[in-house]
Amino acid sequence: MTASVIGDLLRHRVRLSPETEAVVAESKRLTYREYNAAVNRLARYLLQTQVQKGDRIAVLCKNSHHLPIIYLAAAKIGAVTVAVNWRLKTDELRYILEDCTPKALFFDGEFDQVTPLLGTLPFLQQEIRVSTKENPTALDDLIAEFPATEPEVDVREEDPALIIYTSGTTGRPKGVVCTHANIFAGGIANTTTLDLRLRDRFLFVTPLFHISGMMFIIGALIRGFTLVLSNQFHPLKIWDILRAEQVTGMMSVPSMLSYMYQAVKEQEVDVPSLRMILCGGSLVPQELIRGMYELGYQVVQVYGATEYTGAITYWMPEMGLETCGSVGQAVYLTELKIVDPTTGAALPPGEIGEVICRGPLVFAGYWNQKEATEEVIQKGWYHTRDVGWMDENGLLYVVDRLRDMIITSGEKVFPAQVESVITQLEEVSEAAVVGVKDPVWGELSRAYVVLQEGAAVTEEEIITHVRQHLADHNLHEVTFVEELPKNSMGKVMKYVLRQYANEGGVKQSM
Repeated sequence: MTASVIGDLLRHRVRLSPETEAVVAESKRLTYREYNAAVNRLARYLLQTQVQKGDRIAVLCKNSHHLPIIYLAAAKIGAVTVAVNWRLKTDELRYILEDCTPKALFFDGEFDQVTPLLGTLPFLQQEIRVSTKENPTALDDLIAEFPATEPEVDVREEDPALIIYTSGTTGRPKGVVCTHANIFAGGIANTTTLDLRLRDRFLFVTPLFHISGMMFIIGALIRGFTLVLSNQFHPLKIWDILRAEQVTGMMSVPSMLSYMYQAVKEQEVDVPSLRMILCGGSLVPQELIRGMYELGYQVVQVYGATEYTGAITYWMPEMGLETCGSVGQAVYLTELKIVDPTTGAALPPGEIGEVICRGPLVFAGYWNQKEATEEVIQKGWYHTRDVGWMDENGLLYVVDRLRDMIITSGEKVFPAQVESVITQLEEVSEAAVVGVKDPVWGELSRAYVVLQEGAAVTEEEIITHVRQHLADHNLHEVTFVEELPKNSMGKVMKYVLRQYANEGGVKQSM
């Protein structure tokens, strides 16, 4: 093994920090020594059950000590962890499993959606419940008798270590393959860009199956900090966990941060250990960043992609609160630039174009999808398919998704900007803007709007409101709907709206 093989990182961390807490979960607390022993026992179990280098292992687990143990055990023997979203329904799970054909499936016993699949997939040689209500540490019992010595497998940095399926807002999800070298580089990028320290305590209440979780499992090994894992998010109780565990940092999403902000405004809360709250998944409202800062809590905004093994940029308050509308600067080991999406030419500061990045974090490719891979990796650059601009100081401002951009008679419309203005109206719950083909204008922008319960507002009032803030070409039509089509991650599937809009022709209600 080499230093950039992620299973080996744990061995080095044990040598340096054997008695430091590695993982704190609801049913288990492990030092690095105990953590490594559990990982090695599971690695030995996998080898005995004929799981070999290159085989896939699917994992469907909530935030517990089991998921990092499975991930690192697989890494030590050269197997590939497929981190699966446990919110998926049975048919979605079936598609992913049939696509990557894992040899083993580890899952929490509470997930009923797995039951119809058991015994029906011939490539699955093992189906292992890692926990049940009666026994939350079932996996620990299974491996208890196996030796805790290091497995001897020749694992290389170019070997795949992780597959995460994208959320599929454009159709079927694709498996993003990250190698040991990608993940090591991502760990270095995070731990050298952020203020992470030896024996820090970092809370994950957001799901570990995201790339952020899988990366922080590795970051903890590199920097020697403790992962505190929880599944329960409650706006007030989260502050109790932060205080009780003396947490120094945590991962969040904007909706979670908003609830936390309300709670800390309304009640006396003091967590002096907390130095940073990372927030990502979508753009963080500026008033939320400023509000938390005034209360003494620093929000760090992250912009990233699974295809870039996690974070692409971080914004931190030290970059100046006046720039908190940006997503910050490129992480360590990363080059970032804005290019014309048509010609590929680099654009100067201030001009809007496609965001592309380059570095050792660029993923290895989509699982069994060569063409899709070649579309997004061009000459070593990962094309994010996001639209944005950079200022003179290298701060990135993300505007929208490239595929969502609408061109009306040569004028560009960025739906995210329009949606932001529409949702300023208190009557509006949600809005999604898509382009509808037009023989004269090319495309016209249409908003699909969900109103708050009992609220009333007209199409004309919404269009008038938008045109007070944005040029007239930004919105032409409004359709009121009961709900927006969303995937299992809660993201709006705009391709469904576009398809509906363009097949339906004239404006109508869904």
